[in-house]
Amino acid sequence: MTATLRRRIGATRNRRATRITRVWLACGWLGVIVTLVVSLMPPALGNADSQADKLVHLFGYALLMFWWAQLVTQRRWKLAIAVVLYGIAIEGLQGLTPERQPDILDALANSGGVLFGWLAARVLPNLPQSLAALPARSR
Repeated sequence: MTATLRRRIGATRNRRATRITRVWLACGWLGVIVTLVVSLMPPALGNADSQADKLVHLFGYALLMFWWAQLVTQRRWKLAIAVVLYGIAIEGLQGLTPERQPDILDALANSGGVLFGWLAARVLPNLPQSLAALPARSR
């Protein structure tokens, strides 16, 4: 393999990695916005106080933390604190809406989800780079 070909392959992988990172980042911000909007909308379920609601909080924040932890590979504890504070802030904002009220159990479920997301990110680290390293499909 010539040096020129190696440079071209490297440049293609770098462009692909950049594209994947941008898409990952955009999807992450979309997740942050969707979390905010859904959390402040009137409850879709008639009985929003059910325990199933806590599982939704747990899995939602686990996904949010896992997703962002793929981009933040150093000092993830700072990211975890930010996501926990985001969940607490949303709980506070729910107190300002007529249809919702803050719930400490929701905040605890959010925090538990952050922990699960952090642990999952340790098991499956750096997915965007792994995706970029996959061979490109020929067109």
